[in-house]
Amino acid sequence: MTSELPLPRPRLKICHIVATTEGAAWVFEQLRDLRDRYGYEVSAILSGDTGALVERFRAAGIPTFAADFDFTSDADLLSLPRKVVGLTRLLRRERFDVIQTHLFHSMVLGRIAAWFADVPVRFSMIAGPFHLEAYTPRWIDLYTRWIDTTTIASCEYTRTLYRRMGVRSDRLAVIYYGPDERKFDPSKTVSANLHAEFDWPSDTPIIGMVAYFYPELPRSRWTPPSVQGRSVKSQEDLIRAASLVLREFPRAKILLVGSGWEEGGRAYMMRMRELVTALHLEQSVIFTGFRTDVAAILRAIDVAVQPSLSENLGGTIESLLMECPTVATRVGGMTDSILDGKTGILVNPSDPNSLAEGILRLLRDPITAKRYGAAGRERMLAKFTLRRTVDDLADLYMRKHSAQRAGYRRHVIGIRFVGGSLLCLVIVLRYVMMDTFILRLWDRGWQPRRNGSSLRA
Repeated sequence: MTSELPLPRPRLKICHIVATTEGAAWVFEQLRDLRDRYGYEVSAILSGDTGALVERFRAAGIPTFAADFDFTSDADLLSLPRKVVGLTRLLRRERFDVIQTHLFHSMVLGRIAAWFADVPVRFSMIAGPFHLEAYTPRWIDLYTRWIDTTTIASCEYTRTLYRRMGVRSDRLAVIYYGPDERKFDPSKTVSANLHAEFDWPSDTPIIGMVAYFYPELPRSRWTPPSVQGRSVKSQEDLIRAASLVLREFPRAKILLVGSGWEEGGRAYMMRMRELVTALHLEQSVIFTGFRTDVAAILRAIDVAVQPSLSENLGGTIESLLMECPTVATRVGGMTDSILDGKTGILVNPSDPNSLAEGILRLLRDPITAKRYGAAGRERMLAKFTLRRTVDDLADLYMRKHSAQRAGYRRHVIGIRFVGGSLLCLVIVLRYVMMDTFILRLWDRGWQPRRNGSSLRA
């Protein structure tokens, strides 16, 4: 009797497309592990050829290419066809088996270019629900979503939004952006000695938030209504909640860990410093700036907080992997990681009172808080790790690739070039005529009369 050997996996050629050259460690970690664990040939297309992310890929020996993904301004949008054609030529030259896009701008251009080039398997991995909660990017996504072989939602809320848009369940998958669990192991992490570093008594309660300070967003149809005029991570709500927490725990300290993201983020961080001064919280709210010892900080603090207004998973996976009791707003994918009253506490967004009460619940009952943290780590290890992410991606790649025809067919490319050109034209015309002209007038108070004249409010 002979046993059957498993069939060898084909050496797929994988490319991820992401419109950044900074941050986005998750795209690097996914590609590195897809190469190292599954033997795939991997590459990345980024928004430039310099930056920290570019250097990470180069150091790991992973090829990168550069492309232009901007199209939010009117001038950029009019150049959309040229940018798509340039990306299409790159894809045809490299002949990737699988394309996976991340982030909105690279998703839209990558989708169209991959369809033009007749790439066999095409995925969009949706980094968060933000663009689906805003008018303009939502309809642009809807106009191009049909191109995907499968759209990968990275939380259940995002999948729900796509279903509401009419996308069939068999065209959707959920795969989380899991961090490298080896970096967040409390049994192998030495706790940051924050009490000694800041000269606090050893029994000082510490509440921490790890996040960049992002710019306050304009009132625009590119921005979800809940975030307009606000910063998406909403450190402001934690600062305002601090006053309520300090009434019961006057010696508590609030650490805001992170730097400003570009000029707008630095301006917001400065405004938050001014708010702390105005509320007389200078001795209680500490701005640490950028820190590289995030795991050690999460090991040291009593409560981690994520008060975002729109979010995927935020920093909840990392804090729960470190068994840190966590409070998060009831938005986006944070309801996947935080099971209220089981792995943490969920509170209302834009509500400092609710946020303060969530923090106080954990400070008042450290035994229950510790139990939540342990249950959170168990849940994260089961579903939210980098290893699980890479395994799920590899499985999806193989299933979809085996079901697809060979790509890069000349006659198909020619037909799609005509159809795709019309799609680009429709997107440009709708944006210029509707979003740029008619809706801007509407937002300023213009409304059509029944007889065709107009009225200003």
